[in-house]
Amino acid sequence: MKKIFLVLITIIAISCSSKKEDHSGHDHALEEKNKETKSAVIEEEHNENEIHLTKAQLEIAKIKVESIAKKKIRDRVEVTGTIEVPPQSKATVYAPMEAFVFKTDLLPGDKVRKGQTIAVLQHPNFIKLQYAYLEAINNLNVATADYNRKKMLLESDITSKKSFQITEGIYRSAKSLTSSYASQLKMAGLSPKTVAKNGIQQYVYVKAPIEGYIVENNLNKGMFLAANSEMMEIIDNDHMHAELNVFGTDITKIKKGDDFIFIPSGLDIKYEGYIKLISQKVDEKTKTVNVHGHFEDEENRLKSGMFINAQVLLAGKEVFAVPEEAIIDNEGESFIFKAESNEEFIPLEVTLGNTDNGFVEIKTIQDNNFNIKIVTKGAHFLKGKLLQQAGVMEGHAH
Repeated sequence: MKKIFLVLITIIAISCSSKKEDHSGHDHALEEKNKETKSAVIEEEHNENEIHLTKAQLEIAKIKVESIAKKKIRDRVEVTGTIEVPPQSKATVYAPMEAFVFKTDLLPGDKVRKGQTIAVLQHPNFIKLQYAYLEAINNLNVATADYNRKKMLLESDITSKKSFQITEGIYRSAKSLTSSYASQLKMAGLSPKTVAKNGIQQYVYVKAPIEGYIVENNLNKGMFLAANSEMMEIIDNDHMHAELNVFGTDITKIKKGDDFIFIPSGLDIKYEGYIKLISQKVDEKTKTVNVHGHFEDEENRLKSGMFINAQVLLAGKEVFAVPEEAIIDNEGESFIFKAESNEEFIPLEVTLGNTDNGFVEIKTIQDNNFNIKIVTKGAHFLKGKLLQQAGVMEGHAH
């Protein structure tokens, strides 16, 4: 195009020079010459832009030509959010009592099964609790026998009702105390039945409450744990979802069931989902509304807490659209190829709108004519030929 502009400047300069010299006798001849030069420039410009393919090239390029048609392209709302898991898919394991870490082998990233041993603890307090439970069982056995005996005597009018009530109170207290110790043993990770059958156990085996992955492990061997110290965090990634933050000005555009898409940073994978829940409260600090979206991550590539940029797809409208592969980008501008014939193609500049289901909206097109046939497959081959053609012409100009 620079060469064309230079020729045009030359034409203007010659024309101005002719007027200054006032050679009226040569005006007609010069005008004819200028017309020929302009015609050559127009033809040269046309030749630069137009691409001619041979039959062999057409077979290689696999060119496909179609008319520009109208498609339903959905509008979009840009939102941000994070990848999260539901409460039932996240577990934090705490120390039930003061304890020392006897054994811990797991690292963050290790997968565990529900009920799998994730740590082994020991402490004299565990011994004391088991001893108290066994003692309570023995007292309950004595109280039970005395209760049954006094009950039989009361039925035979051999003992007083007051004496029976005292025995009954002792029995019920012993039973409650035994149940209390049994509950404490369960909370500590010990089985009351096992303790009652096998006696005092030296170690406490901490079990995984859910199946998932270790995301945090605060333990090391020999470490002292205070009561209720956080030991581990486990997350089940099978039920991850997106927590999207939508500004209050956009929330009225979104409804349950709308689709949304996102591409996580660092991954060349597009995830698709749908809006499941919309919060009824606007966050006072961020002025956004929390929107809960479901999606599938079959390869388990996403991690809880990841930040995402997403787009919520709204109800669409009919617009002129072409397949994404028909669009060619060159130095920040977008083009499509118009099919002049089966072998001749011309690039036309376009401005683009939204993209949806593999089609992109064409807002404007060079010459403002949408009633044309364009190349929908093989456009990249034509771009290569156009660049090659431009390179040859530039070399010829030098």
